Amino acid sequence: MKVSVIVVAAGSGRRFGYERNKLFYSLCGKPVLTHTLERVFAAKRVQEVVIVNSEQDHEEIASIVESLHPRMTVRYAVGGAEREDSVYNGLLATSPDMDIVMVHDGARPLAGPEWYDNAVPVMEHAAAAIYAIPLKDTVKLRETVDNTGRAESVRTLDRSRLIAAQTPQIFHRDVLLRAHEYAQAHNLMGTDDASLVEAIGEKIVVLQGDQRNHKVTTMDDVPVLEFYLNGPTEHRVGSGYDVHPLAAGRKLILGGVEIPFERGLDGHSDADVLAHAIMDALLGAAGLKDIGTYFPDTDKAFKNISSLVLLEKVRQILIENSCRIINVDATLMAQRPKIKPYVSKMIANIAHALQIDKLSVSVKATTTEHLGFVGQEEGMAAQAAAMVLKYRNR
Repeated sequence: MKVSVIVVAAGSGRRFGYERNKLFYSLCGKPVLTHTLERVFAAKRVQEVVIVNSEQDHEEIASIVESLHPRMTVRYAVGGAEREDSVYNGLLATSPDMDIVMVHDGARPLAGPEWYDNAVPVMEHAAAAIYAIPLKDTVKLRETVDNTGRAESVRTLDRSRLIAAQTPQIFHRDVLLRAHEYAQAHNLMGTDDASLVEAIGEKIVVLQGDQRNHKVTTMDDVPVLEFYLNGPTEHRVGSGYDVHPLAAGRKLILGGVEIPFERGLDGHSDADVLAHAIMDALLGAAGLKDIGTYFPDTDKAFKNISSLVLLEKVRQILIENSCRIINVDATLMAQRPKIKPYVSKMIANIAHALQIDKLSVSVKATTTEHLGFVGQEEGMAAQAAAMVLKYRNR
């Protein structure tokens, strides 16, 4: 039987608290979607993958796909207003000769490849199948609710009969197509595709799911998935400090922002003292050596290089050493010029280079009240603190 997998990847980061599609969030050093697709592409019985994405995310998702070198055909479809619309668009994009269509949430990065391969034989005698796990908690139904939203009457449901559905969900293509067309004709909104298939009277086989097939919904889900991927972790803190003299004829670059001033900081690179302090803090948190070890001022390759480029390289070094960046907090010490108008852009630059949320970056500035080399405008200094998550079993 020919198998197509629809990967739903057209969501956003609103509930997750991320400014972008949550599937781009770094999970153990790789986007959530990369983990998901790696497992789909490794399935031996899948001939086709259809990725449903928003138009604004398409280019980046296509780049992820290209980097994974899938052996099967990969198609794309544009997401709709609701998840149900997105799946339907993906279904129409599948090849008509596909026998089986599996629908999987891009936000479930740990399913497969056996989840896809093992479901195929089941479909020789079934119209639809889902993976599910038993509920552990007692579940109660609110039968009446007052005007404040508080339950006035509840009823306990039989936990032994309750299960939590996961994805991928597996269907004969014609069955799923008929279910979606029925839902459209009857204005039926289902919470998953299986609920639409239930509505047309088809029986659904339940396969044993796994607690580790966890979905990324809120930030609280991230440490759970990271534990499943890499085992125990530890939080580690590092500090960094850097100093550069001011010199005529140099551009003043701070946090990747060129600031109008009569002098700039002197150094082998662009001498971005703020970025350098952050780099040392990150390397220190990871238990690594200082930036001079990785980017020596004797290497011509780093002459006048943007420190944001070096910051990106530090991020990669941390990934290679089993670390994920949690946050950075930096303070710039400069008598002049006024830094406040440029802080938001500095934060955006640093967050982009480190691939973390802007809310995880703090940049502050202070003078030294005309005291010392900073106060006498001989140079500038910066100090930074950083926290990283270290995976101990990698």
